[in-house]
Order: sequence, then structure tokens, then C-alpha cells
Amino acid sequence: MALPKLNQTPSYELTVPSTQEKIKFRPFLVKEQKILLMALETQDEKHILQSIYNTLQVCILSECNINNLAIFDVEYIFLQMRGKSVGESLDLKLKCHSSTCEHEQVIKIALDDIKIEILEQEKTVNINDEYTLNLKYPTFNDILNSPVDTKETTAAPEISDIYTLSLNCLESLDTAEEKFIFNDETHESKEEFLGSLTSPQFENIMKFVEALPKLKHDFYFDCEKCNENNNYNIQGLQDFF
Repeated sequence: MALPKLNQTPSYELTVPSTQEKIKFRPFLVKEQKILLMALETQDEKHILQSIYNTLQVCILSECNINNLAIFDVEYIFLQMRGKSVGESLDLKLKCHSSTCEHEQVIKIALDDIKIEILEQEKTVNINDEYTLNLKYPTFNDILNSPVDTKETTAAPEISDIYTLSLNCLESLDTAEEKFIFNDETHESKEEFLGSLTSPQFENIMKFVEALPKLKHDFYFDCEKCNENNNYNIQGLQDFF
């Protein structure tokens, strides 16, 4: 005799930040949470992202192409899903910034306090009189299929991250007669194009990358041991995992 199903899983609705499209989703269950936690233990970002993708695939009930969602859309959806699955707050174990203290304490963050700010951004860069470069938000598929090994520690990981994000922001290159779509090009040819830009041209792309929307929360707390005032910033999927 088959065991009975104990719970009827509820469904919820949210609005995708970049498109304002409404989608329905369900909380993830213990079997999905187990996969997520096992991925987190590996500390392999690609493995974590793949497990998040698999979880979204089964938990989003509406028709939705996850691959084409902006990465900050995926962050927002996953955070909302986590809130309905595990709890509406996040317990973070944080260390006091004081070098003479470094006491660790648990800080509770309400998920409703975590927002995505989407600013108006210029998405075109005039390369010269002939070429115009069009930019886009990196999609989840862009990040998932990035050839960069995110586990490697480089001499300047932040520069590497910005360069990779810049590649993923390239949408098309326009002339009066032609349009070149970067998704149709190889990674090597995109790298070659980016490397051929002058510093002022690349700075315009950097401004777009630095202003990309992301899950972000700034907060303060007083150390319960030494009373030091601590300022923390958490952002991105792994911080909220």
C-alpha cells in the first residue's frame, strides 16, 4: 500500500522585476532543499547555480523561460521562494569588525527588507561614427554557461568578474547597414572585440555593469560583546542562500 501524501503544496504569485510579468510558484520541498544544501556544501558556484536552476524549473508553475531571465530576476524569484519554503527571515552568523573582538552573533534579516533597485541606464554606447554598441542585462543562461572557473582564486578576482559581466552584457553591434548579434559569436571573438576597445569606450560599458540591478541589503548592528557598531552589506544569490 502506497503511503498517503501528507501535504497539499500551496502556490503563490510574484511579479518579475524586469518585465513586470506575474508568475506562480510553489515552495521547494525537503527533497529540493536537500539538493540545494548539498550544492552549497561544495562551494562550487556553477554547481550551486545549476541546483538553483533545477529547483526553479520544478517550482515555477507558470510558463517561464528561466534561461532568458535577467540574473537579478532569478535572485529575486529564488529569495521569494526561499521565504515561502523556509521562513520570511534570514539568520546570518556575522563577526564583529573590531580586531580586538571578532565576536560572532546571529543577526535576523527580514526578507521583506531586501529590495532590488532598478535604475534607468543608458544601454547604447557610440563606439565611433560608424558603430553603435547595444547592451543588455546578463541572463541566467549567460552566467550559468560562463567559461570562467568561479572556484579559482585569481590575483584580481573583481577585475575578472567585471570583465566576464561585460562580455555577458554585449547584445549587438549596429551600423547603418548591418547588425551583429553577439549571441551568434564565439566566446573568443567576443573577447577579441572587447579587448580591441579603447579605455574610454570600455569605461562606458563599465558604468553599465557597475549599475546592474542586484539583490542588496545594507544594515547595521551593535556587537553584543563590545558594543562596536558594525556595517554590513549582503548581495547576490550566495549571500542570501
